[in-house]
Amino acid sequence: MMEDDIVITGLGMAGSLHGVVTACAASRAGIVRSQELHSFADVDDDTAELAPTFGHPHPYCTEGFQGAARLARLGGAALADLIEYSGLERGELARSALFLSLGSNYLSTASAQGTTRGQGDPPSTSPAAGYYRHSTPRDMESVLTLLMRTSGLSFPEQYRTVRGDDHHGSIQAIREAVRLLRTRAVERCLVGGIDCFLERDHLETLAELRLLKTTNNPVGLMPGEAAAFFLLERQTGARRRGARVEAIVGPVFNAREEQHRFSGLPSTGAALSDAMEHALTTLAPEIAGLLIHNLNGDPWRSMEWGNALVRLAPRHLVKELPVWVPAESFGETGAATAAIAVCMGTRAFARHHAGTPHILITMSSYDGNKACLVLKDARP
Repeated sequence: MMEDDIVITGLGMAGSLHGVVTACAASRAGIVRSQELHSFADVDDDTAELAPTFGHPHPYCTEGFQGAARLARLGGAALADLIEYSGLERGELARSALFLSLGSNYLSTASAQGTTRGQGDPPSTSPAAGYYRHSTPRDMESVLTLLMRTSGLSFPEQYRTVRGDDHHGSIQAIREAVRLLRTRAVERCLVGGIDCFLERDHLETLAELRLLKTTNNPVGLMPGEAAAFFLLERQTGARRRGARVEAIVGPVFNAREEQHRFSGLPSTGAALSDAMEHALTTLAPEIAGLLIHNLNGDPWRSMEWGNALVRLAPRHLVKELPVWVPAESFGETGAATAAIAVCMGTRAFARHHAGTPHILITMSSYDGNKACLVLKDARP
């Protein structure tokens, strides 16, 4: 471990499997808590009867809440979990920066433009990051305001960043967080994401785009909701205060391709493989012994993943490695997925079942953005 390493000293989650310690242990054990969604049903084409749709809701945190309030409830529970995990007092986070990722309106835009899976006119332009499922910046500010109110935390205004970057957002934010920490602008950085696919309008959008797993579409995704955060600090400061240091943040790589989910073109996996190759090359001669990726049941993303592995095969960077998929345990959690993956990897180091000192986390967003993070075991 080097003195200028940026380390992870806190984790927090809120989702269908509760907090970070319980959730990661349950995920490793193959435990899931999917259930029938009463807000949405599909008509079975064979029987013409209503067939239930299943998802991964939080068992009690979000019941009765919608929109910004629902996201804030999830975020507040995850932040409370992080504070307990890190051993910090709430006041000790006063000089911290916040990087929060929330779901974009990418899928809603594709649905409004009449795009269907594998056919139809693609969107005239790929919906860009910075647009939000909750339609206006004012709505996003309301999520942040409610989140700070429910968590009892306050962050300096100049160090609060809220973006709609979907799956890759939390990994992309790490680069700026590392810069702030190394210039000593802040003492700590809190990075995470919140997302929910369980409200009726979101479920209808997924169904229209044939992304939702139903009786008529068995290869779709199962929707979920979650919030997850991880706390970054400089290694020297963390050791000085006796913090629990369980993982080191390695290099981050981003890539983008024009073959987005609704471009009408299949993904060749080129952008994802490029980002993965850059990340894996930095480890040479060591290798990553575990991959975490956001496969979710959508054939398009599976094809992208398969093509990326084929492209990497000649370099012998990725062989028969185990792959962990957060969606298997938590459902599709959108912008929270990257932070969940970081929590899963860090807990794997802490519980000594990672089986490797290096984990490669890869995230693919539907708008063509890809991101990769190398996570390193902090133990000698």
